[in-house]
Amino acid sequence: MNDIGAIILAAGMSKRMGQPKQFLNLHGKPLFRHAVETAVHSGLQPVVVVGGEQTELLKEHIRDLPAIVVHNPNFAEGLSSSLKAGVKAIQDKVSATFIFLADQPFIPVTVVKRLRESYDVAKSKNIKIIRPRYASVPGHPVLFDAEIFPELLCIEGDRGAQQVIQQHLAELKYVDFDNPLWGVDIDTLEEWQRYR
Repeated sequence: MNDIGAIILAAGMSKRMGQPKQFLNLHGKPLFRHAVETAVHSGLQPVVVVGGEQTELLKEHIRDLPAIVVHNPNFAEGLSSSLKAGVKAIQDKVSATFIFLADQPFIPVTVVKRLRESYDVAKSKNIKIIRPRYASVPGHPVLFDAEIFPELLCIEGDRGAQQVIQQHLAELKYVDFDNPLWGVDIDTLEEWQRYR
């Protein structure tokens, strides 16, 4: 099995924003759709979007794309619960998966392709996690080999996969990119207004 999939975490409660930020219009489309399109156009398969309260609305906005939307009934428990829902939906179908955040709309296909190429070369050297750095700042999407999935299914709280990454520093490879814009996430209305 050589397929590499994508999990897009779009179930966040947007506490800092005060409204569901996934649907804010950015350059003519909902914020979360940018990540879905990047995953699809990068040839990742399957593409799984994890939703929470707004799962049906997520489906409406990507009906035309080859992506699966799964509902995370435990979304209020934080990012980890959505990550686990995504891994459960994809684990039997792929040899590795990318984890995207729905509020990072500027990641181009180029980044995914370079990370994938790096993984293809590095996996024979026991590298299990590939992560981009934008102007030296670690970012997303992060690629996880399927061997890491059982650990991703055990995480708790709102830290996402960070705790798993910390336990596998010897099996982690960074790929550097110069453009800091690619790593930007939209967390506040001010940031949205700046970039829209």
